[in-house]
Amino acid sequence: MNRSILATAAFCSLLSLPAAAEPLEQQSDKLVSDARALVKTFAGSLKQELQAAIKEGGLTNGIGVCKTVAPHIAEANSNENWTISRTSLKTRNPNNEPTDWQEMQLLAMDKQPVKGGRPVEFWEVVENAGQSEFRYMSAIPTQKLCLGCHGKSIDDGVKAKLAELYPDDKATGFSEGDLRGAFVVTYTEPD
Repeated sequence: MNRSILATAAFCSLLSLPAAAEPLEQQSDKLVSDARALVKTFAGSLKQELQAAIKEGGLTNGIGVCKTVAPHIAEANSNENWTISRTSLKTRNPNNEPTDWQEMQLLAMDKQPVKGGRPVEFWEVVENAGQSEFRYMSAIPTQKLCLGCHGKSIDDGVKAKLAELYPDDKATGFSEGDLRGAFVVTYTEPD
């Protein structure tokens, strides 16, 4: 296992569980802070892995790493109470299709993915299957690094690799600053 996945697994184990006696609604500041930290760790690890893969073998190598390593990074950043994933209005991986709530937030984020120099975020506490659940989303604005695989003008070799690994890919045609997707963090209270 590589260093960035080990680092994210170690970070996830440091996330504290909110105080059980206090309802989640009253702990939103702590939960939002923890969710932001989790997104920062996940995004940093993923970016590091992608940059290393691209440096080593070009964009096509990056696509393969994104397909195989990103799920492991998400898993390493999740535990029995906290989960992190990504979703988009235009998914590359069909396993990342948004839920109804996520789609509603993505549509709102799409109008303005960045506000005040920071990605837009949404969160709420809901009851889900009899348990309180904290849901958090943070916009992923398209960065210059993303355009080689998600932009409007994609190299033929990259297109071929995308078609091979993601036959139902919808995640192209973006410009820098567009909403690429969102990080999704969920915290479920322990039983």
